[in-house]
Amino acid sequence: MESLVAWVKVTQRKRLRVVDLDADRSPELAHHLGVQDTPTLLVLRDGAVVRRLEGRATGRQIEELIGPFVGRDGRGPHKAAAA
Repeated sequence: MESLVAWVKVTQRKRLRVVDLDADRSPELAHHLGVQDTPTLLVLRDGAVVRRLEGRATGRQIEELIGPFVGRDGRGPHKAAAA
């Protein structure tokens, strides 16, 4: 899944900010974000979690997660952060 997230980071860099969080090194932040399982992908907007995907994910699942924020064609009007 790391390679899929890296692909999103590269292809959507103008639309999304992709951030890696090591839950073991930042347990307070992970708890604040509600991370209970790893891996977890989050979409944040204005500091709030608006979408979540827990466990291993396929490319299609990741596209569905971020699609509303970047648009299906990758040119959506919204900016979001995935962590």
